Amino acid sequence: MRHKMPQYQYINMDSGWSETCDEYGRWTYRRDLFPHGLRDLTDYLAKNGHKLGIYILPGIREDAYEANYPIKGTKYRLRDICTEKREGNGFKGSTFMPDPTAPQEAVQAYYDSMADLFAEWGVGFVKVDGCGPGGGDQFYPYQSPDNRRCLRAMSRALARHNIWMELSWFMDFTYADEWAEISNGARVYIDIESYSTRTMTSSHRVMQRITQASRWVDTGVVGSAYGFYIDLDVVVVGMTVNGKCVDGLDNDDVRQTYISFWALVSSVFCIGADPRKIPDKYLAMLTHPNILAIHQSGIMARPVGSGNAWHNRRQIWWHAMPDGRIVVGLFNTSTYTFMLGWSYEITLNFADLGIDAAAVELEDVWTGEKMGLYEKSYTKRLRSGQCQLLFLSYNRPK
Repeated sequence: MRHKMPQYQYINMDSGWSETCDEYGRWTYRRDLFPHGLRDLTDYLAKNGHKLGIYILPGIREDAYEANYPIKGTKYRLRDICTEKREGNGFKGSTFMPDPTAPQEAVQAYYDSMADLFAEWGVGFVKVDGCGPGGGDQFYPYQSPDNRRCLRAMSRALARHNIWMELSWFMDFTYADEWAEISNGARVYIDIESYSTRTMTSSHRVMQRITQASRWVDTGVVGSAYGFYIDLDVVVVGMTVNGKCVDGLDNDDVRQTYISFWALVSSVFCIGADPRKIPDKYLAMLTHPNILAIHQSGIMARPVGSGNAWHNRRQIWWHAMPDGRIVVGLFNTSTYTFMLGWSYEITLNFADLGIDAAAVELEDVWTGEKMGLYEKSYTKRLRSGQCQLLFLSYNRPK
């Protein structure tokens, strides 16, 4: 993987890595999958410059509660901090929340010991799922309980070891300031996976993320300046199984749009496929130097006008780059659940970006083509699901 995708840092495991807990009620690994332990795995990954990520749920595991294990280094046991058995996360019956009246030193000690264990293993990233307020879906939202108190304790514990903490799923953007204080990133919508038996996602599910991203633009806490990023879910471009591409995307227009938008808003960028099997042309997209530079700027783009991709099919998003250029994405979001839509002309008015210059030089981000000078505006006709990503340069008034 280091050879194919040298810029990527973490290799993350989803929920299947753990099925039980240890003698202190902490998540532990499956010995059938990791007979030599996770430290052996992280040491191997470190040779290639990678860190391991794992998946857990907030609260106290149900099996740990039933066994009433001791909290390491304290006089307390788990039932001393959990008597009410309130749901701990959005997956009912899997964990219980520590009581609000429980001795907070005991609650913190429990999560501190868990973070200590993860650090001993060499873990660098922890995804915490079922967090709330949030969860559910667009039709039945807020299915996860309010577990902010628990998440804060987990955050304090993980921060001691500089372990990245990611919250999931469909987090409520009205609590963005708290999510930024607690974590490094937050999933902003439902799974991008379509749960089809044949393909991974769809073009329409990709476009839905644009609308969700727009809700976070004005929260004032997203980007490298705050150490907090939105997470639009995994990028499955080029996912290949048994020699067949199963990403479910209609064409390469959509694949380029997928990558472009994730980069433009500096979303957490996680590849949801085995990189050893992704075709070279898609690996080239995922490791394109200009795309990585835009993503790694750590700046979240903002829309011109409405960012609702359903009501406004001619999406324009932009932000200034650290080198002074402006990067702009034009997106035709005319897609539907089972089909693509129509072509549209999209016009970029430079004044909408605050540009006051006689002429603006345009460069295509993907191809590197120098497109020449334009006055006042630029218009491009895009197919359904297609985008164009541009660098804008101009002489600023003195």
